[in-house]
Amino acid sequence: MRTKFRYLSYILAGIALFSAILFTNDKFFAEAANKVYLNETDLTLELGHYRTLKVYGTNQKPSFKSANNRAATVSSKGRITARGWGSTTVYTYVGNRTLKTKVTIVQMNKKNVALTPGNTTQLTLWGANDSVKWKSSNKRIATVSDKGLVTAVSNGKATITATFNGKKITSNITVVGINHDSIVLEYDPKFSATRDGFGDVKTLAITGTNDKVTWSSSNTKVATVNSKGRVTAKGPGTAKITANINGTMVSSDVKVLKISYNEIELNKGENFTLEVLGTDNIPSWTSYNKTIATVSADGVVSAKTAGTTKIVAQVDGRKVRCIITVK
Repeated sequence: MRTKFRYLSYILAGIALFSAILFTNDKFFAEAANKVYLNETDLTLELGHYRTLKVYGTNQKPSFKSANNRAATVSSKGRITARGWGSTTVYTYVGNRTLKTKVTIVQMNKKNVALTPGNTTQLTLWGANDSVKWKSSNKRIATVSDKGLVTAVSNGKATITATFNGKKITSNITVVGINHDSIVLEYDPKFSATRDGFGDVKTLAITGTNDKVTWSSSNTKVATVNSKGRVTAKGPGTAKITANINGTMVSSDVKVLKISYNEIELNKGENFTLEVLGTDNIPSWTSYNKTIATVSADGVVSAKTAGTTKIVAQVDGRKVRCIITVK
């Protein structure tokens, strides 16, 4: 008898448990059927970007409204468009329900930056707070501090990413260099214009990027530069050639030298003074054939015997020459 009562108790307990499960499931599905919710309740957008709200749990047509259209607008189909950095609330009305979406608009202060190695730039994510996390895609090219300070390390490209509220905003960093920090040219050379240490032209090139470069000269009477970076001497003096890459300036100092005369004829025993224009430094003078003509430390040429020789002045790493003919 006790065994029958025990089995009966088990059966009744099972029926009760099964009924409780059915009741719980029915209640869950009933509540789920009545739950209306959005795909976004806390949204971060980059300025100019958009995200469309979707309403779940109802077949009723929703309507939308933004509390601040200067920050973000919302269309009749729920498309939220970031208009200006800041924040707003977008209200979704479904039947007698009002659903809210917090919208934060952020903007990177600089999207494309060119730097030279060792220089820095400050990135700021406007519209965000101090919880922004910063990261560089390549620390060998550029590093970034916890506060968004970018330091250029070496030539190349890196992407700096700011993460805020799960949203990633990027800035492209290009670290560039120039193949010559300074150059010295000769104006109106007559000899060996293609040899190293001589000539009136030099081509500058930007390294680390293929971006468009705009070239300019600070003094076109001294040196000009074309769109390909080819610098041409125009007269003695100094100039600065500047390359503009996405608003970043990289420059090369140009000095143009000119010997006062590049060809002269002298009679035996005659003296003549040469000088190098375009520099304040003292040149070193040399005669290729001292039996024909000599030259002093201050550029005084003395004709000795009939013939032809070269007088060379070396200064600022460049040689300028004069042909001396003694009659």
